[in-house]
Amino acid sequence: MNTYDLVIRNAMIHTMDRDKRVINRGNVAVQGDRIAWVGEDLPDRCRGIQEIDADGMILFPGFIDTHIHIFQSFLKGLGADHRLIEWLNLSALPYGQIMTPRQHMLAAQLACMEALKSGCTSICEFFYTNQDPDLAHACIEGMRSTGIRSVFIRTFQDTGEEYGMPSIFIEPADRAMHEVEALRKRYHEDDMLSIWTGPDVTWSTTKQGYQTMLEYCQSENVRYSMHLKETEVDNEMCFRYYGKDIVDLLEEIGFLTDRMLAVHCVNLTPDDIRRFAEHGVSISHNPAPNLYLGSGIPPIPENLRAGVNVALGTDGAASNNSTDMLETMKLAALIQKGIHRDASVITADQVIRMAACGGARAIGMEDRLGTLEIGKKADMILFDPRHLKSFPNHDAEATVVYASSEENIDATIVNGKIVYRKGNFECGITETELLREIAVEVEKMKAKMQG
Repeated sequence: MNTYDLVIRNAMIHTMDRDKRVINRGNVAVQGDRIAWVGEDLPDRCRGIQEIDADGMILFPGFIDTHIHIFQSFLKGLGADHRLIEWLNLSALPYGQIMTPRQHMLAAQLACMEALKSGCTSICEFFYTNQDPDLAHACIEGMRSTGIRSVFIRTFQDTGEEYGMPSIFIEPADRAMHEVEALRKRYHEDDMLSIWTGPDVTWSTTKQGYQTMLEYCQSENVRYSMHLKETEVDNEMCFRYYGKDIVDLLEEIGFLTDRMLAVHCVNLTPDDIRRFAEHGVSISHNPAPNLYLGSGIPPIPENLRAGVNVALGTDGAASNNSTDMLETMKLAALIQKGIHRDASVITADQVIRMAACGGARAIGMEDRLGTLEIGKKADMILFDPRHLKSFPNHDAEATVVYASSEENIDATIVNGKIVYRKGNFECGITETELLREIAVEVEKMKAKMQG
């Protein structure tokens, strides 16, 4: 008798591999944290310590949210109907200065549990409230407590007061890199937690800051991310001080590499796209906040045609109001069809691949994540189309992208473990209790702001 830790039977399996294999009634066996078998028939006399009969359901690789600001999960709706800079000064920047470690931990649990419930198995936290090291530790512990695979991006700002950046967030780049190294040593990075760094935004980073960070990342093999060309303000400072476009400056100092994840990229030029493809830069496309803040619509089909790797992100809930990857996927498809007036300019298959395979490549884990293949990490979701919004299901990929919601996610499996199943989280945190605790902390936060 062959015994596996987990066996999923009778699912329609979308492997998302290079051959785009779909197994109409297939089985997956998991041993430890790896996929040990994918196919129509399991080996003879096979059983699982845990088994799921997935008859009528669809198995996909887990989705990867490549950009979020977790603390903003406490700020949903604040700064609504304002553009980026005004929104920042009404929500993220003032509240980011006063939130406590306890509030960061609860915000992390809220964001990660919502992500798991919408099919995310990995999440990338872009962290910039660096005034107290305990805030980072609380955020990391909150992420880890939910069982989600995590990337923690400890960023920095070394200027920017003239643009409204609070002085409490500003620090020299070399000190920031010291803090990044301390996090890497404390948490002993593995597949379940990676520590990155990056400049926050172009108008709060000096050229010396970029260079200091890049030297550290090159010497320690650390990946990095940054907001880039989200609005026209991104270039204003760069032209003022350096007389050139931000992408020109980054290329000049060697910043454009395959370790870089560029976020938003609304205003990329054709030449920017060419250079991203040439240097292997990945993009995190965040459609919801780009619409919410009126920033614009990035040239995603153009990037895909050029060979740029594109992934998806939800961004912080203060500029999205959710951490829902299914909603993000639908927006990513529809806005491109509308702006190009071409329904075929982007497909459901491409969008799912951005969420899974593109995300895996963007975080440097395409050898372990993004497809359902033997030997890869067992990060998977079971999608049940038998709900009013998504039934009948004629095309699985179209159903996921255009006609789904959180109720369709039957199970989320991370690193071989079922972390969410039919409304319940295996971490032991209940939604009711979490929301009760958050409500108390939100009142404390509001009282502190009023002051």
